[in-house]
This record gives sequence, structure tokens and C-alpha cells, in this order.
Amino acid sequence: MQCPVCKKKTMVPIGLAADLMGLACIECSGVWLDRTEYDAWRLKHPGELPETDTPVQLAVSETNKAKICPRCGYLLLPYRVGHGLSFSIDCCKACGGVWCDRGEWDAIKAKNLHGNLHDIVSHHWQATIRQADVQESIEQTYARHLGPDYEKAKEIKAWVNAQPQRAFLLAYLADAKCEGPC
Repeated sequence: MQCPVCKKKTMVPIGLAADLMGLACIECSGVWLDRTEYDAWRLKHPGELPETDTPVQLAVSETNKAKICPRCGYLLLPYRVGHGLSFSIDCCKACGGVWCDRGEWDAIKAKNLHGNLHDIVSHHWQATIRQADVQESIEQTYARHLGPDYEKAKEIKAWVNAQPQRAFLLAYLADAKCEGPC
């Protein structure tokens, strides 16, 4: 089988987890996971693994070039992993195989997300990641504009949100008159 990155027949069998085999490129250390292998493994290991909160600090080498599926020749599409991992895995929508660049499988496994590959490539997972990106961008904008007052504003926001009369408090605050330069 030809590596989607090196474009050479450099793939060798490798154990990725207990009872789960894949193929690894001996040149770039990328990993190919066949969908049928993965599905068979998931049947042997049902249930969700608890995601770890530990930050993963592994050397990940993501390539940004378009890749071709080594199994069926279709284009591999990138899917962001999220959950504290900043890279994408590549999935073939034709055969369902997944390509992980060097270090990506190890990072996914370290976060206990390796049982969720079918979720990572789902519309819901990807939409959740995009929403988290938007929320992070909003928070960064508030932090940049409020500067040192941002932490105090977050405390006040949390306090207001915890109040039973939240709507009335917000109306009261919105009705505040501006004194001095606004």
C-alpha cells in the first residue's frame, strides 16, 4: 500500500492498540487505519473511554497537502480533532479509512479519543469544534477590549447568571445612565 504523504510503498503493519492493527509508513511515521479493522475493534471494545484532561505534549507533524486514500484512491478530507488537540485527521468518505500524520494517533490515544474516530468525522463533532472556536474568538475580543477589567467582568457575569432575578438584573444594568465619557 502506498503512503498518502510519501507516495511510496513504505507501509508496514503495526499494532495501534490491543487487538487493533494498522499500517505505518516507515519514512514519515504516519498511520493508516482501515475502517473494517477499526469497526471490528470497536465491536470487541464497546463503550466510551473517559476522555483525559491531561494536556498532550507529543510531537505531531501535520502535512497540509491534499492526500489520496491508499485503499481506494479517493481524496482524504481533513477533520479537526479538537478537545485540546489542534490538528486534523484525514478520512476517506468512500471507504471510511483514516490517516493520521506522525504523532497524531499517539495524541488521540493519549486523550482516550481513539474510540471516537467515527464521531470525530461526524457533522456534529465538527460543528461543536467550530462553535468552540467562535466562542474562544469572542472571549479573546472581550479580553483585548476590557484589558485588566476582563477578569472582574467575568466574575460579575458569573454572579449575574447565578441570580434567580437574572433578567431583572440585566434590565437594571442596561438602564444604567452613562456619567462622564461613554
